[in-house]
Amino acid sequence: MIWRSLRFLLFVLIGFNLFLYMSHHFFSHRLENRYAAAQDAENENSPIYFSPDTNLEQIDVATISHAQHSIDIAMFAFTDRRIATALRCAAEHGVKVRIYRDRSQYEEEEQRGGGVRSILAGERNISIKVKNSKELMHEKAALFDGHLLRDGSSNWSISAARYQDNEISLSDSESMAHAFATNFERMWARADNSVVQ
Repeated sequence: MIWRSLRFLLFVLIGFNLFLYMSHHFFSHRLENRYAAAQDAENENSPIYFSPDTNLEQIDVATISHAQHSIDIAMFAFTDRRIATALRCAAEHGVKVRIYRDRSQYEEEEQRGGGVRSILAGERNISIKVKNSKELMHEKAALFDGHLLRDGSSNWSISAARYQDNEISLSDSESMAHAFATNFERMWARADNSVVQ
């Protein structure tokens, strides 16, 4: 009886992992086409995605997995462990990741013990700074390899990506990427920032 239960459990686990692998492969292939299209298009042809009709977490994870050199992130709320794992994986493959956070939101997440920080901890290619002012850092954007901008209303949380009404867009507009990069460097260089990692 125990062996039968163990075989059944093993069968379920293998099936579930196969499902996850196939769905990731299918989605990643679809995103590769979108990623290439965004690289060839200006802003008006860039893809835009809406939740809850589209799982924005999958878009973000797949976009992170395509980064080659750098990811600069300004994210108000960040509790999505799957996105944190994707960032760590990218960093382990040599991608330089910089994450800029809002102080009050970061502290609230740390008090709740969400686990994102523990996933990112200790990886030398990941740097995290927190704005020290009480004024919000309310951006929800990321710049991949200096040219592909992810922007929109969606934080990096499960509820924002899957259940709330949110949108993100991917743009390869040189002017938009430059504007974000300039603003990010300004925020990152603030003398009173707290260095977390």
